[in-house]
Amino acid sequence: MTNNPIAVFDSGIGSLSIIKELRRELPAEDLLYFADRAHFPYGNMSHKELYEIVFNTINYLKRFKPKLIVLASNTPSVQVLEEVKKRVTDVPVIGVRPPLKEAARMTKKKHIGILATAGTVNSKELEAQIRKEVPQHILVTKFNASPIVQLVEQGVHLTDERRTFDVISRVLGDDADEKIDVITLSSTHLPFVKRYLNALLPTVRFVDPAQMVAKDVRKFLKFYRMTKKSGSGKLQILVSDGKREFEKSVRAMGVREPVEEVFLTF
Repeated sequence: MTNNPIAVFDSGIGSLSIIKELRRELPAEDLLYFADRAHFPYGNMSHKELYEIVFNTINYLKRFKPKLIVLASNTPSVQVLEEVKKRVTDVPVIGVRPPLKEAARMTKKKHIGILATAGTVNSKELEAQIRKEVPQHILVTKFNASPIVQLVEQGVHLTDERRTFDVISRVLGDDADEKIDVITLSSTHLPFVKRYLNALLPTVRFVDPAQMVAKDVRKFLKFYRMTKKSGSGKLQILVSDGKREFEKSVRAMGVREPVEEVFLTF
């Protein structure tokens, strides 16, 4: 299994924020990146739809014989991953979740924010995570970042600064930085607009879980003795819809590997 790839997937461009950290942490590992744009966005789906898509996608990825699958999206990781893992026993799956413990440790104002998709923000699973990981004396404000995610997926943040600033400003409101000093980037699309966030809220610290996920993957591979020790890792990219627009976006982000379009039956 040592030379088998790590598969990473979400509903589009978001996985790249995780892949960037994986390449830094594990430069020898081969990566398979599946951008499931046919099912974009995960953030607006019902629990049942998400469950079926994640389960079917993992089964689809098994044909590439991955030694590990990373579900690089907060929405399904929060809502359905634990359920899915009960049925998927032949390949390990690691998800990405809002880094609430870290945010709670960092806040001085005792008030944190969570930037996430509508699906994550409105889920009972996120509420349960807040109750479990955030002390009661710390306030939590949730922001629906689905409009920002849409904008990143379309590549607007690369070409239209004014529109990007306008959308982010509407999501955050007027006085977020007066009350809040730490905000979690709880969609893997959000690190791509971090410079906009820093410009709008210079006194707020933004927590990106991508580095934590990469470290979790490294520890997992080391524990199970599956780490690839030598060589230069390759990146294979698959997309399930809208190849031309997707290719344009990843090229603008500095990714040069070829993109292959695949067609799903689910």
